[in-house]
Amino acid sequence: MHHTGVARTPVAITRYFDEVVDALAREGVDVTQVVLELSPTRPMCGELVTGRGPVLRWREDLGWSNGVRSTSPAAHPGEVADLIGRN
Repeated sequence: MHHTGVARTPVAITRYFDEVVDALAREGVDVTQVVLELSPTRPMCGELVTGRGPVLRWREDLGWSNGVRSTSPAAHPGEVADLIGRN
């Protein structure tokens, strides 16, 4: 996903979320729940709940948000991990 030109298919989004969870794990953040809504009729979205409590939300047209700060829809997994420390 963070590579330019990558199609936003359900498989690509699932892999992207795996990369984000891995980046969070490298930062010592446990992800306790991942929810993906991969509907073909509306923007795909997802949510990560961490063991620390913060929730990260993603929508393919709006990007990532921790409720205070946000990044682009195709942000590098490391950028997404940075959102945990900034809320």
